Amino acid sequence: MKLYSHITCNDIASIPQAGMRIPVGMKFSPDNKSLVYLLSPEGSSHLELWAVNLSTKEIVKLAGTSLDQGTRTLDDELRRERQRIPWEGITTCQFADEVPQYLLLPYSSSVHVLNVSTGEHDVIDSLAGVQDPYLSPDARAIVYVRDHSLCLFNRQTRQERCLMESPHPRITVGLAEYVAQEEFDRAHGFVVTPDMKWIAFEEVDTRAIADYVITDSSTDPPRSEHHPYPFVGKPNAVTRLGIMPLAGGEVDWISWDEFGECYIIDMLWAPSQDLVVQIITRDQKNLIVLRYNPNEKTRRVLWTETAPDWVNTTHALFFLPSQEILTTSEKNPDGFRHLVIRNLDNGAVRWITKGPWMVTAILAVTEDGKSAIIQATKESPLERHIYRVDLNSSDLSRLTFSPGIHQALVSSDFRWMVDQYSSLTMSPATELFDLRENESEKIRIGPNPVNAETLGLKEPDIITLDLADGTRLYGAVYTPYVSDSAKHPVIVSVYGGPHAQLVTNAWHLSVDLSAQYFAQHGYLVLKVDNRGSANRGKEFERTLYRQFGTIELEDQLAVLEWVHQHYPTDPERVGIYGWSYGGFMTLSALMKAPDVFKVGVAGAPVTDFRYYDTAYTERYMGSDETNHAGYEQASVINFASQMEGKLLIIHGLLDENVHFRHTALLTDALVKQHKDFSLFALPKTRHMPRGFDVQYMIALNRTRFFHNYL
Repeated sequence: MKLYSHITCNDIASIPQAGMRIPVGMKFSPDNKSLVYLLSPEGSSHLELWAVNLSTKEIVKLAGTSLDQGTRTLDDELRRERQRIPWEGITTCQFADEVPQYLLLPYSSSVHVLNVSTGEHDVIDSLAGVQDPYLSPDARAIVYVRDHSLCLFNRQTRQERCLMESPHPRITVGLAEYVAQEEFDRAHGFVVTPDMKWIAFEEVDTRAIADYVITDSSTDPPRSEHHPYPFVGKPNAVTRLGIMPLAGGEVDWISWDEFGECYIIDMLWAPSQDLVVQIITRDQKNLIVLRYNPNEKTRRVLWTETAPDWVNTTHALFFLPSQEILTTSEKNPDGFRHLVIRNLDNGAVRWITKGPWMVTAILAVTEDGKSAIIQATKESPLERHIYRVDLNSSDLSRLTFSPGIHQALVSSDFRWMVDQYSSLTMSPATELFDLRENESEKIRIGPNPVNAETLGLKEPDIITLDLADGTRLYGAVYTPYVSDSAKHPVIVSVYGGPHAQLVTNAWHLSVDLSAQYFAQHGYLVLKVDNRGSANRGKEFERTLYRQFGTIELEDQLAVLEWVHQHYPTDPERVGIYGWSYGGFMTLSALMKAPDVFKVGVAGAPVTDFRYYDTAYTERYMGSDETNHAGYEQASVINFASQMEGKLLIIHGLLDENVHFRHTALLTDALVKQHKDFSLFALPKTRHMPRGFDVQYMIALNRTRFFHNYL
């Protein structure tokens, strides 16, 4: 076991980090006879496929890393970016629902269908490079997208059939558009009924969007990528939803023109074989849930949800035998996301849970629709626990008791549950147990957990600060490893944006080796979840509405001042670093509070939100036409003249999310103001830095910058 008493840049750059070699991508088989998961070999970032036989408890490896990966296509590379996949090897798998001995394993060089019973691989080389392959319930066919067209491969005849051909190079059929993948957590652009009778698919037309060209100048000759990126206030992709028989036939297009321009949030088939579709208006103040019957070709609105700022969406919709839907919503007196049952006939709404805490996930619902298992923040916003909920009485039974963050997976027969949990003290443990037995023996899956002290790491202190209005903020403080009377420099590690939470009772805080490295070298490191961050209720989140770069910085400064009062720190030596929104926050701190922040390292920063995408930015900021003052205040370019400290910007030249354009515009403004700064450009890096070499150089440049100037 490696000890981290002297952390190096090598340690910071290594994947997986200490204690994070854990099972991922876990799935119960449709017949609930096995559990499959992905796990990397020791010291590797390549995932292998493993399975647990739930009868014998035997654990076996199904597929390793020796299978050919081939050359990854640009489409696959960008899809991995949208899903934030850091791993190599086998990164996903899918069961055939009716014949669960078959598993789909997509590779860059081919698509494999693995027979788990025999170990045989059906290797389909002709499907190399296809997008989003889906194995039919009977395992006889694979549906996918090739060359922007929706296709089907028959495994028996080995023939391909085009279901819906793309009519234009700028039109895709069966793929989710950029903002659906990046901002609405929808990775798929088609769904098939369990009986393979119908397929619903999205058509995406990007002809109205001007291409944003990214050039890879590190190749000979240079290579250009053309991205239809929807900038704030500019046209979005034109999308529509079609339904057709999988055997072939006429396409029905579902219309919702009366609601204006909308994003498709989700689409799923009800047991009745009606298609349920969630859409949200472009301003994201109105969520509409539709039901479409493909046999009768009828459409009706099931319910709508509105908000004066924006509606947070969910993909959690569960169909009950009572012809009702169990879901979650924030549209209740508490303002926290809670369980709600909606009657599809009369529109009646019945709230199941309530209180100043959130339901963060619905994990499973019993076949009779009488109870559910959920994840929630009921004990503390810093923890997640698993509960069984009686959907009639609303009674909650807590299922997890170890302190920390619990994530769970439940089998469809409600017999088995996998609990993966960690805390500041302990790395993630993954345990399988029988829900039907009160004293069930727990089966450990993957490596044994380790504790921070054993690895030579210090757990951060969790601190709280109550603002004048009573709002409570949470922070994490990594105290210097040295014990002396000196006043220590402070480094703030920041994100600060919506839909994220840094400070929890979880291992990811303790194993943040960058923060631990600085603490070992005599710095105090601070992390704060300011107002606007996630999992504290809508009121806590909405405070940054139309005013990015204001409330977040106020809260960071308030907690920083508290730290100065309670820890031996030097207020004249304060630095800050962050990535993406954290990069924006780093720049905001240096330019709007130059008397406080002396050194900053900004990674892939947004410098003007007018150059970010529609779906994310307009949700919180509106448009430049309706909120020009807000955009001006949020643009750090406008404050370049106020910067006094030392700045290092790190940015990938191939970043297709926060374009290098942001850094270029800021660089130009800093040059005009004669401001000294440093720039570290990464020629082959996108928004998510990948690979040991890149991570090593980021760590090296960041640590060296703080050592030199703080």
